[in-house]
Amino acid sequence: ALAADARRAAGAPAARGSSRAAPSAGSGKTRRDPSEGAMPLIIVPAGYGKALFNMYNVAEFLANEKLVTWDSVHKSGGKKHSNIVFKRRYKRDRSIKYEVTDKAPDKRSPDWARVVAVFVSGKEWQFKNWPFQGADDGDLVDCFQKVKGFYAQYDTDKAEDIIKKWNVKTLRFQKNVRHGDRAQFEAFWADVDAHLELRRSKLAY
Repeated sequence: ALAADARRAAGAPAARGSSRAAPSAGSGKTRRDPSEGAMPLIIVPAGYGKALFNMYNVAEFLANEKLVTWDSVHKSGGKKHSNIVFKRRYKRDRSIKYEVTDKAPDKRSPDWARVVAVFVSGKEWQFKNWPFQGADDGDLVDCFQKVKGFYAQYDTDKAEDIIKKWNVKTLRFQKNVRHGDRAQFEAFWADVDAHLELRRSKLAY
């Protein structure tokens, strides 16, 4: 160290590799996670079909714990957007913004780091071009390890057979009684939070 100081004082070039001092204990910088503090993203099925939730009604459930059928919103003139930002207040000291969409990010998009949950339709093609191992071939083991899956149905309906093979949480709603919606609302957020805590997520959730 004294020799190096002497060379610097004399204007001599430092030896190769010695131009940057070794960081002292506790002063090293760790690489920042690009998803740190980012807004979580939830994906719902595109189109209409039999799915209980789509872009017409999902934000009302996720923010306000109310299941309003998407066809009633559609018939009343409600607008269908491809992206919606809503505020989560449940079990939070302040409002937290979440984004919901029916358009999955491009396969190489960094937005996949924000995807925390998906409402599944029961169709394998929903996962075509998703960036997880086996997804294009219908093997969704890796997908549901990375993204928490949910299947919503009425308690009078029969689930798609394939749902039994997938690692997804089933949310069962009473068809004609709405006071039970809150239990499914709480179950959704409990599972999302547990999933993100297990993955040590740095998202702002």
